[in-house]
Amino acid sequence: MKFRRLALALLLLSSVFFAFAEVEQENQENPLNKKLDTRGLLPLLAKDIEEGSYEIETASSSSMFKIEKTVLYVKDNAMTADITLSGRGYSNVTMLSAADSEGLTSLEGTTAAVGKDGKYVFTLPVQSLNTELVCSAFSKKKQKWYERRVVFYSEKIPAENLFVTPYVMQKCGLKDGSYTISVKLAGGSGKASVKSPASMRVKDGIPLARIEWSSSNYDYMILNGKKILPLANEQNSVFELPVLVFDKAMSVFADTTAMSAPHEILYQLEFSLETAQRKGFSLAALIILATALLTAALAIFFIMRLCLKKRK
Repeated sequence: MKFRRLALALLLLSSVFFAFAEVEQENQENPLNKKLDTRGLLPLLAKDIEEGSYEIETASSSSMFKIEKTVLYVKDNAMTADITLSGRGYSNVTMLSAADSEGLTSLEGTTAAVGKDGKYVFTLPVQSLNTELVCSAFSKKKQKWYERRVVFYSEKIPAENLFVTPYVMQKCGLKDGSYTISVKLAGGSGKASVKSPASMRVKDGIPLARIEWSSSNYDYMILNGKKILPLANEQNSVFELPVLVFDKAMSVFADTTAMSAPHEILYQLEFSLETAQRKGFSLAALIILATALLTAALAIFFIMRLCLKKRK
């Protein structure tokens, strides 16, 4: 009788164990079970990186889709990556959602190659670095596509091989309000210029500068991998840009229509923090104004008093 109870207890315990194991596996297969961190990172495109091959880090949203090694290739304004998975459970990987992958009529180009160590290696197109991208992997065992999220990080690419500087958005320490600030422009042919000092507003600690070009030929700018359109159709092209770094060159692209065909030109903007002056009345100005008002009030008082004496 005791053995039966013991066997029943072991059976119940094993059932609970397998139930938890199944839940854990489902959690691992959930593409949202791991948050990928891209906060403040600069998305990098192929045009931002010198042609060549680079070993980089890659993060996956699922521990069931573990990437052990990634080699990035940049050539002809495009990027591809060879990713090596820790296991051999997936036969195909696409940079598509699971639903779109299900509709593929051919899996050509998505099949694994076997590396020297017997690991599976997949060659994937990479749209941008430091960005959360969708991919899907086909399970050989379950004959099913599983959707994942991946981030290809640029941290290991040497700075001298980058045409832009990876910035992290930081609060500048200035109080919220309106300012003027000195800005220097470098790059391009040297013919263009920007207005300095520039207007700058600080909101929630984030500085935003108004960049006014010397011509109206710029139809957009690119900063931090994001396309920024002009504020309005004014005499000159005017943009509002976040200031991601002070007292250092901040690389931007500006697209000009002045040539026979639109062309993106790489420039550097440098904002001098020590020249930031808050608009409106400063403390010194308020003291001077208060002194002037007090002097005027005293003068009027004595004049009125003198007039009253003369009437008497």
